[in-house]
Amino acid sequence: MKTRTLRAERKFFPSFDFKLSPITAIRFVAEVLCLFLVASVNEFGYALALALFCGLVYARQNILAIAPAFILACCVFMLSWWTLLYAIVPVLLLFALYAIFFKLRRNVPLWTVALCALVGMIPYAICTCVFHQAYFSVAVCVAVALVMTFCCGVTAYAVFVRGYLHKATIDELICSGLLAVVAGYALSGVGVYNFCLFFTVFGFVVLLSSACFKIQVTLFISLLLGIGGALQSGNLSVLAATTVVGAAAVALSPFTKWASALAVLATTALMWLFNAYSNAGWQTLIMTAIGVIACLCIPKTVLMRIKSFSNGDNRRAYTGVVNRRGRELASRLYSAGDVFYDMSQKLEKIASADGLFTSDRLAKDIAQNYCGKCPDREECFSALGEDTYTVIRPMADSAMNRGKVTILDMPPFITSRCTKTHSLASVINSTADSYKRKREINDGAIIGKKMMSEQFAGIALVLDSLAGKSAEQVNFAGDEIDYIKSELLKHNIVASELIVCGSGADTSAVALVRAQDASKAVLARLMSRALKTKLEVSRVEDKGAQKLVYLDSAPIFEVAYGIAERRREGEETSGDSRSILCPSRSRRLFAICDGMGSGEAASKASRDAVNMIEGFYRAGFDDNIILSLVNKLLKLSLDDSFTTLDISVIDTRTGGLDVIKLGSASSFIVRKDNVEALSCTLPPAGILEAIQPLTCRYQLFDGDMLVMMSDGVYDALESRGVMEIIDTLDTVNPQILADELLDRAKKNGAEDDCTVLVMRIFCV
Repeated sequence: MKTRTLRAERKFFPSFDFKLSPITAIRFVAEVLCLFLVASVNEFGYALALALFCGLVYARQNILAIAPAFILACCVFMLSWWTLLYAIVPVLLLFALYAIFFKLRRNVPLWTVALCALVGMIPYAICTCVFHQAYFSVAVCVAVALVMTFCCGVTAYAVFVRGYLHKATIDELICSGLLAVVAGYALSGVGVYNFCLFFTVFGFVVLLSSACFKIQVTLFISLLLGIGGALQSGNLSVLAATTVVGAAAVALSPFTKWASALAVLATTALMWLFNAYSNAGWQTLIMTAIGVIACLCIPKTVLMRIKSFSNGDNRRAYTGVVNRRGRELASRLYSAGDVFYDMSQKLEKIASADGLFTSDRLAKDIAQNYCGKCPDREECFSALGEDTYTVIRPMADSAMNRGKVTILDMPPFITSRCTKTHSLASVINSTADSYKRKREINDGAIIGKKMMSEQFAGIALVLDSLAGKSAEQVNFAGDEIDYIKSELLKHNIVASELIVCGSGADTSAVALVRAQDASKAVLARLMSRALKTKLEVSRVEDKGAQKLVYLDSAPIFEVAYGIAERRREGEETSGDSRSILCPSRSRRLFAICDGMGSGEAASKASRDAVNMIEGFYRAGFDDNIILSLVNKLLKLSLDDSFTTLDISVIDTRTGGLDVIKLGSASSFIVRKDNVEALSCTLPPAGILEAIQPLTCRYQLFDGDMLVMMSDGVYDALESRGVMEIIDTLDTVNPQILADELLDRAKKNGAEDDCTVLVMRIFCV
């Protein structure tokens, strides 16, 4: 487990993996080209290249691969020995920063990367100020490096880590917009003889965007690239031209990509004819055509895949597949449950069949196999008008019930006619002994069959419950999910993945968000408002830079409880066992199990019973089946330590109270205006083979209390004493009431093990 944890942590740091795949190669080439592109910008090239390098490292890109590209790009466009110093210093700083955080097993925050960029600018700032006295230029470069590091870090993280197919937050939109302006500015400065790279990239990007994304995205990109080009050329006509070309591309995008390509080229040609581009001519049309042709060469399958991802169509298809598989699994679970239920019914019928080894069968067996072979049988048969079954039956009853039959037990008909009375009595006794031994074996088998029948019935119920859960609809795509994600984005919460299950009070959701978003209280409020049910965060799992937030239906009530207990004097352990657990998020289970007697034997019996109950509840078995199975298991144990059971289960969503009692002391519901006693007169579990526990359902309200106690306390106080203490004390603190009940029981001479549980339900 430790190895797996360390491997997971390594993923939070820059990649050092040199395994090359086509996608990795394309991504690396694009990163290198972008580094060289921004490094070519006059005056600000070093600052922009440093910002992009820091942003890529923050986004988990291979630092050993892009660091040489960054150093080379800086040296190419700033050919100097000093440039080598400028480039190496921030690289070493980033290595040191990530080494420190790697040792601390923590993720590197963006502000520390920006701080490294700022410190890495120091050699450049000093040299430029000393040798060129360009103080204002240095100040601008430092500011550009700092701002663009944040922009590159946020954008690169959204693309490479969080996933570019998810909607962007406001800060990501702003940062990516600034980068688009910078890209337009840098591209406009690359070219010769009026062959400008800007128009090639612009034509490619606009046509691809119009074919795969929404209209707003295409217009947004056209506008931002145009702003960058206008700033570089100092001519606003570039901005106007890119906006018009972008509008023409989206106007024909509902048809085909060929129509959009024709619109881009036609609009560019018209503007060339009217000289819309200042200082540009036919070269502009050629460069734009190159970009358009490059986009048209992209396979249709790739374009369709990008379009389906951006529209969420594939995610909707996955949702349908998941829900269909869930329904299929539910159907199979229901079928398996039916099989176990049928097996339970068949075993129950077999177990409930009449016994094979009875006195009636004994009489018939003797009449047929002994009397039927007697030489004088005709005389007896003619006198009776049938076989000797009727006169042997009383003797068979005596043999089976009393253990032995003698001549004194024989009727006059036998003693006056039969010449083999002693032999007859011996045969009846020996056969009865054999029957009794076989009946004991058969009874044990019947008990096993009944227990298996109840277990199969319990398994059937659990399978039905699992089937119901499996059939719940899962939604992680669609209009509802898109709406929730957009609402979260308005509060700067990025949900990379969002899954919603169930409906109403059974609604649950899982959101994969950024680490800084997991602790935002507005997350649960927005999810509750969108799903129209109150949700709360149940748990959060750390996934490195992201976290999984689990939300479940919030309970209306919660339970506070107090415990007071004391073992019998002279004993090392108490015979009472109490259990407090949460079988589910909405249920609180309180149990007292009082083992008969005291000491270690009683403690073990009660502890075993509670452990069985806990296991069955966690498995989802029905209450009646749980108690029946507990009874059978206690019967099979070879000791005489019987036990009483007192179980209360509180539903925090509805305030419902399920009370299950078996041979236990009375419990009390304390309301604002009265006290209600819950009594049980059934014997303890383990004494009777077939039990029917007392099961009742009550409704609790805000402020109601439930008092449970073992026999040691109840025998000392009785119902009247308990009610007097409740009325006299008049407290809402469950611990104070529990302590007072135990103290009063001790004063009244309680000698047995004593346990008191007091629960109070309250609105949250």
